[in-house]
Amino acid sequence: MKHLGVFSEQGGFSMALSALAREQVMSDPINEALVLYTGFGSSPFPRAKTPQLLARFGQAEGVELKQRILLLLEELQQPLEGPERRSRKSITERAIEQLQPKHPELDEEGLRALAWTYSFGLR
Repeated sequence: MKHLGVFSEQGGFSMALSALAREQVMSDPINEALVLYTGFGSSPFPRAKTPQLLARFGQAEGVELKQRILLLLEELQQPLEGPERRSRKSITERAIEQLQPKHPELDEEGLRALAWTYSFGLR
C-alpha cells in the first residue's frame, strides 16, 4: 500500500501500516475508546463521556484509556512545524499528520475522532 498521508484530497484518511502496526491497531482498544469518549459519530460536538468509557472498559482500563486520550489531545496542541498561514482545516490536517507517525496504534477511525475533536477547539 502506498503511503499518501493522513488526509487524501477528498478529505479521507489513508494509512500504510506494517504487519506489526496492524496487529497493534487491532489489539489496542484506544481507537474504540477515542470514539466512545469523544462522542464521535454519535454527538453533534465533542464531549468527555467518561461514564460510557468506564462502563465499556471497566474502572481500571477505562481510567488508563482516558489518560491516554487526554495525552493524545495534549500532544495535538503542540506547535505545528512549518508555515502558520493555513486555513483551519489545514491546521487540523497538519496536526493529525504530525501525530500519526508517532502513534501507529491509531487507526483511521481513531484519527478521525481526534481530528474532529481538535477541529472543534479551533472554532
